[in-house]
Parts: sequence; structure tokens; C-alpha cells
Amino acid sequence: MEPTERKMKILEAVVEAYIKTGDPIGSKAICEVLDFNVSSATVRNDMAELSGLGLLAQPHTSSGRVPTELGYRVYVDELMKPVTLSRQEQTAIKDALALQADTPEQLLETAAEILAKMTGYAAAATAPPGENAVIRRVRFVQTGHYTAMAILITSLGTVKPKLFRCDYQITPSLLEMFDKALNERLDGLSVLAVTPAFVQTTALSLGEMSMIMPSVLLAVSEAAKEASADGLTIKGQSNLFVMPELDGACGKKVMELLGHSQELSKLMTAVASGTGVLIGGELPNPAFSSMSIVAVPYIAVPACAGTLAVIGPLRMNYPRIKATLECVADLIGESLSELLEW
Repeated sequence: MEPTERKMKILEAVVEAYIKTGDPIGSKAICEVLDFNVSSATVRNDMAELSGLGLLAQPHTSSGRVPTELGYRVYVDELMKPVTLSRQEQTAIKDALALQADTPEQLLETAAEILAKMTGYAAAATAPPGENAVIRRVRFVQTGHYTAMAILITSLGTVKPKLFRCDYQITPSLLEMFDKALNERLDGLSVLAVTPAFVQTTALSLGEMSMIMPSVLLAVSEAAKEASADGLTIKGQSNLFVMPELDGACGKKVMELLGHSQELSKLMTAVASGTGVLIGGELPNPAFSSMSIVAVPYIAVPACAGTLAVIGPLRMNYPRIKATLECVADLIGESLSELLEW
């Protein structure tokens, strides 16, 4: 075995042992897991050389070695072997998703919950970009004598309900009138097209009916605005509280970033379209300097896509997390395609 190949196998062994134990790894422990014979002294020398290359670090002079960010990067890019979830795990995920497959929002929320539970870290899911959605239908449901709900349904399966109140008594015949008048004008229209100017033009086109529909039009406009936004679901934030990497001010900054859905959504999309993994200092926000993000896209043809991600410490089981994300992403794509009837 060439010295370089041997060193890479030792690096792989150190990373995987450290992921399991969280303790600095010594040469004796590495000798026990290598699939070839080598002396402890040779392993020590190789580990010292790997440290010189910036791939390993020694926290204390008398301790073993731990991976550096660069060491993790080399491991992820060149050394880690793909893993496959067991058939039992795949079936459990599929069954859990099937229980919450009524709407895309429910499906993605369940996906994030599954990922958080299986990995023990935070997990997030972005909805397909709402700007691509068109309006399929607006339904009206009476909720009281003077109140009703406008329910906007888009081509991406998004369902946005908005309650409205009128200063006159609402009747089923009035709701039927609203239904016909608005669906004739909204069917197939992009949610981005429901602007204040469009609402004003629609009101003028309704003639005398416009006098009784201001609150109805406002509700539909607000629902369309919400449907056009990119949705993000995040679960398992509390899992991060117990991690020593997130103590004090660092933990607070990470939680603040997780609360900024737009920034996190963009970051997840960038990771999924690039290497699939960003580690520590590679992340654009310093708050994530002790964290990693693993992200994969999901696709429900023809033009419906989003991103799933797991957010955790540098010391995470990258092969298994990637396999879990890919399994969930495949199932999400299938379920969304069926739900949207493509």
C-alpha cells in the first residue's frame, strides 16, 4: 500500500471513530479498526503528518487526534462511502409521510419532523417557490352570520385560508356569487399577478357588486401574497441546545439565524445545488462556524422542487445523514407528484 493511500485510510478511520465517540483518537484505537496490518508507531507518524497537512489536530499534547474542518472536507469529498437505509427504516419513513400527505405543507412539515427525529439534529424543508404558482381555485366557506373564509388553492398544492368579515349578513347565495365572479377572473392567474392594481381593476369590473366585496377581495389578495412566498419548515431546534458546540453566545446566534427563514432558505438551496455539504467556516454566516449543513433537493415533476436539510455539529455522521435525506427527498418527490396529480 502506498504511503499516501495509507494516510487517507487512517484519516478516514480517525474521522469515523471521532464521529462515534467524540473523544480524541489515538494510534492504538486506529490500528484496531484498520483492515490492514500496520504498527502503532507508523500510525502515529502518519497522524503527525496528517496534522502537518492541516487535516487533523491535537487538542492536548498527551491526547489523540481529532479532524479539522479541512479533514472533514477531504473525508466528505473523497473518502466517505455511501450507505443505504435498511428496508425497515425506509418503510417507516414512507408510512409516516403517507399519514400526513393531505397537503404539501403537511407533507413537508412531517418530513422535517422525521429528519429531526432520525438524526437528532435540526432539520428544515423548503416549499417549492411560490412565485411559480398559479391559482387553481378560490373556495368560500361560511363561518358565521357575518364572517366567511376564502380558501385559495394553487397549482403547487398550497392552501391559504383567509377569514373576512362583512357588514351585512352572509348567505349561501352570496358566497356562490363570490365564487363565480372571482374564479372567472382568477383561474390560471399567477399568484404574483394579484397586485393592488389588479384588485382595483377587478373591483371596477364587478360593477355594483364591488360595493359588497371589499373585504372579500382583500382576503383573496392577502392569501395570494402568502402563497407567493417561499415557505420554510424547521423542526428539532431544541436538539441543538444540548450540543456543547452551541453554548452561550454562539447558540443564541444560531437560533437567531434559524429564525430568519429567507436567509436559511437561500443557504439551503445554495448548499443543495453545490457540494451538498458546507462545513464550519465554509458557511457564510459566522454563527455557523461550529456547525455543518447537509442538504439535498427534492423534485416533483414537471416544475416543482425544494430542499431538505439537516443542521448539526461538525461531528455528524455525514454518510448516514446524506442517505436519510436522499431517502426522504425521493419519497417527498413521489408523494408531491401524486398529490398535485402531475
